[in-house]
Parts: sequence; structure tokens; C-alpha cells
Amino acid sequence: MKLLDYIMSNPSLILAFVITTVSLCIIIMVVFVLFKLENEKKVTRAALEVNKITNSVRAGFVHFVLEDGCRILYASKGFYSLLGYTKEEARTSSKLSLLDFVQESDVDILRNNHLLLSNDSFNCEVGMKTKDNNILHALINGNVDLEKNGKHTISAVFVDISQQKQMQDMLQLEGERYRIATELSNDVLFEYDLQTDVMTYSEKYRDQFGRHPIINTYYVNCDKRRDNVHPDDWGIYLEFCQELKEGKSLIESEFRIKDRVGEFIWCQAMGKTIVDDNKVPVRVIGKIVNVDLHKRELEDLEYKATRDPLTGVYNKEVTIKKIEKYISGNKGNKHILMFIDFDDFKQVNDNYGHLQGDKVLSYVIGRIKEVFDEGEIVGRIGGDEFVMFAGNVTEVDDILCKAGELVKAINTIYKDKCYEIPISGSIGIATYPQDGLNYEQLLECADKALYRVKEQGKKNYMLYTPIT
Repeated sequence: MKLLDYIMSNPSLILAFVITTVSLCIIIMVVFVLFKLENEKKVTRAALEVNKITNSVRAGFVHFVLEDGCRILYASKGFYSLLGYTKEEARTSSKLSLLDFVQESDVDILRNNHLLLSNDSFNCEVGMKTKDNNILHALINGNVDLEKNGKHTISAVFVDISQQKQMQDMLQLEGERYRIATELSNDVLFEYDLQTDVMTYSEKYRDQFGRHPIINTYYVNCDKRRDNVHPDDWGIYLEFCQELKEGKSLIESEFRIKDRVGEFIWCQAMGKTIVDDNKVPVRVIGKIVNVDLHKRELEDLEYKATRDPLTGVYNKEVTIKKIEKYISGNKGNKHILMFIDFDDFKQVNDNYGHLQGDKVLSYVIGRIKEVFDEGEIVGRIGGDEFVMFAGNVTEVDDILCKAGELVKAINTIYKDKCYEIPISGSIGIATYPQDGLNYEQLLECADKALYRVKEQGKKNYMLYTPIT
């Protein structure tokens, strides 16, 4: 009572209380209004975002009764818009059922009630007819409800997937084209997985090479395939395997491998490496092409272009190039050039004919080839004139030994059913770098040594020595 009396006796205190109370109410109201405005802004922004999404996705909603021939209870504006109609146009055209919009070939999808009613939800894909008689591909996702009258109502969203369907069809077409192309070609396709070290070939691999098309631990156990690779190409094949494992961007190699009958054939392997999002190599996709016929044709053409057609040794132009190239790459070593001329070979042609003379020449050159090792150069530079070149000869005795063997090979008798023709030859020898620094200089000195052999009775050899 005393407190109340005190307040009532002080008007200024009452006024202050009233002002404070009113101020608090105003503040609360302002805060409430601001909060409401902020929420409205958020709702507006969300609505705009939803509107953007719905505008960017061509979709519509339909609520229909399954047992009443898919009679439409409700369809959204977006549904009719997908098909080029307005609601009024659809009703005017008596399109009151969902089946009125579905293409004939897909009507049974919606008529087969047991398929739609097997679950509470369903999805399927149908073609729908638009107002301008085009076909729109729609993906349907819906829920099924059982009404009190025993009928089923379905609420479904229809999404236009025509573009996706078109892309899918294009991909399938491209895949079919690729499949047909690979079947018509003899190329072997492969895919190498860098992480698992597994090589997978197409079935053409089994057809051509007679081996299983899937190889586990391909790189780790590459030595196990050594018998299937030509010995001369083993290093090339190992380099190919290494490039696969390292994920080299582009891979291309040629080597010979055994086919299904055990014959070595030339193959060209080509691959492209695929990387992941972090630019790490993960797979190599490629093919193996049988290039054996092409390779052998090229080798045959190269042989014909570089060889003397009668004897099979190098022709003059190639002989000179090979000798010059060898000298250029081995200037610090000693080499020998032997110039061979058959003694009185003109008489063989005159007495027995050129055809018989060619047979004699081929026979003797065959014996000469047996004297020289692989890598040594034998070439024909004239009618019955030949050059032999041996590199990196260290001792004079080696030169004399080789020359002696050559003289024995040349001094022989050619025999056939009708003739026995004695053959002999003379040899002049020049040494690099002592007698010359190139083919021309060496041949000149060897020719001088050959001339001296002829003067001294032929059927022999001589090292070039300067005339003092």
C-alpha cells in the first residue's frame, strides 16, 4: 500500500513508466516487422529460384485414375505446355485421358495395371504426341494410392527427356558403327589398366594369335611372353611395355610376334593414354594392326632398290653411301677396302654366252658372300668388278687372312650339266686411313694394287703400297 501510495503521489514516476512501456512495445513491433520482411525476402528469393528451376526443366504434373482409362483428374499447366496445348485447347479437343496423349506403341505400358500396381511407386518411359504431331519422350515418376472405391489414383511427374534420348540414340548408333567397323577390320583393340596391370584385348586377338585375350600382371610378367616375340624385336617390345606402364601420352611401336600358327608377323601397336581429373594416367586405349604384308612389300621394294638384280649384293650407289657412312661414324679405327676383278671374264661371255656368264657370276658371288661376316659390305660397281669393305680391322694378319679366303672362293670351277668353266680373280687392297680418307681415294689405291696383281700373273691379292 505504501508503494502504491508513493507512486500515486509522484506523477512524474507514472509518466516515466508509461513512456518506458510504450517504447518497449514500439521496439518489439519494429523488430517483428523487420523479421517478417526478412522472411518475406527469403521466401521471395526461394520462389524465384524454384521458378528458375521449373522453367529450366521441362516437366509437368498429372493426377489420373488408372481403372477409368487413365482419366485425368488434374494436370498442371506445365504438362499441357510440354505438349503444346493450353488446358482449354486440350478440353476442347476432348483430350481428357492420359492415353489420348500417349503414342500408340506405348499405350500398353499404362494399360498393364499389374506393372504399375506392383509397388507404391513406379517409373517408366513413354513417347507422347504433341499438338504438332511430333513425339516427345517423357520419363514418368509417380506414386500409387488406393481410394475407398477400390480404384487406384496415380500422381506422376512427367519430365521431357527428348534431348537425352536423342543423345542416347546417337551414342548407341556410334557404338554400333564402331562395333561393325571393328568386326570388318582385322585390328585387335586393347585396353590396359595401369592400376591393376591388366591387359584386355578384343576377341580378334584370340583369332589372330591363338592366345587368351585377357593378360593379368601384363607388365610385371612381360618376360613370360619372350617366346612370342621375335628375338631381334625384344628390346622394342620391352620399350613398348614400359611406355604403357608409364602412361606415355601417345604410344606407337612395331615388332614381330607369333601368330596362331607360330609364324612371326609384323604388327603395329598404337595407343592413347586416358587420364583422370587429377591428370593421372589410368588407362591406355589402342589397337594392334597386322602390317606384315605391307612391311614385307616395303622390304621387297627396298631390297630391289638397293640390290644388284643379278647377284643380290648392293648396287654401286648404295655401296658407296654405306661405305662413306661407315667411315664417317668410325673415323678413329682401321678399315679395309678390297677391289675384285674377275680374270679374263670377257672370254667366258664370248665363249659361253652372256646368259651362262651371268650364272657363273652369281655362283662365284655366292661363294664370296660366305667369306664375309654380317655387317661387312659387298657391292657390285661394274660388270665383273666388285668391292668388299670390312670395318674395324686391327691387325694386318687379319687383312691377309680375309684376302686369302677370298682368293680361294674366287679361284674355282663352275660346273653344270654342259660345262666346266674355270674362274679366277685378282684383288687389290687399300687401308683406311693410311691409303685414303674416303671411298674414292680408297678405291683408287685398291685399283692400283689390283693392276700390279694383274701384271704379276693374276689369281692373287696385293696390299697397296706407294711407289717410291
